[in-house]
Amino acid sequence: MTTISPLPPKPTDQPIASVGRKARKKRKYGTWTTLTLFGLWSLLPIYWLLNMSLQSATETTSLPPTWFPSLDFSAYSTALQQPGLRLGLFNSLLTAVGSTVISVACGTCAGYALSHLAVGRTDRYEFWVLSSRMAPPIAVALPFFLLYRQFGLQDTTIGLILAHVVVSAGIVTWILIESFRSIPRELLEAALVDGCGYGGAFRRILLPLAIPGIVGAASIAFLLSWNDFFLSLILTDTKAITAPLAVYQAVGFQSIDLGQLAATSTLVLIPTALVVGFFQRQLVSGLTMGAVKG
Repeated sequence: MTTISPLPPKPTDQPIASVGRKARKKRKYGTWTTLTLFGLWSLLPIYWLLNMSLQSATETTSLPPTWFPSLDFSAYSTALQQPGLRLGLFNSLLTAVGSTVISVACGTCAGYALSHLAVGRTDRYEFWVLSSRMAPPIAVALPFFLLYRQFGLQDTTIGLILAHVVVSAGIVTWILIESFRSIPRELLEAALVDGCGYGGAFRRILLPLAIPGIVGAASIAFLLSWNDFFLSLILTDTKAITAPLAVYQAVGFQSIDLGQLAATSTLVLIPTALVVGFFQRQLVSGLTMGAVKG
């Protein structure tokens, strides 16, 4: 009589699940460790700048360095008393706002026209618009300098605004082309059927829907203008100097007041931090606009 041996027990999935959980935990810890190290690497220079701006004159040059400031605001009061810094901040704000308004106005009209009104292929024109960002600043600085000397725009805020528009208009237009292109064309066609013209459909339908992209493009244009140093150095002298030039002028010929230099740099950094903080989502959306085309 033959006997049938029992089947071996079926292996459970518990060891495999345990291994999977351990692998996920390791990936999670590795991700958080990488993000923490990257955050420290990025934020340490900003902390050191703030730390040095709040130190006394002896602490800024002490060895070993002082990691925790004594909250001395004398460097800020000294920096704000400098007429060059006050003039630079005012000129930078005026130039950045003016160039942003003009760039966004031109880019909005161009984006709407190229995405919904153009007939035929527009890829070549779009690439030509974006190619304006590929040229190095030195390629346009010398022609601008010669033209401005001839037409009396050297060392003027208007001339600097026009130069910054040339720099930022290309990327603003590219972002807004993709922003308007993401809006379904059926909305424009429905507005036309309801009796709106192309201008009315633009104002009432497409423009409100493109506000997030417009805000992102405006933020990028503002940052490009505010942080510009090279064109401001070439095209200005004394009357239209900007905030980056004020930081450059804070460096003395024979000695450097590190506390005043750090305070000046912190004051110039504040508008950039505010724009990035308030419009972070729009900035990310604007920078990734057009990265993937379907």
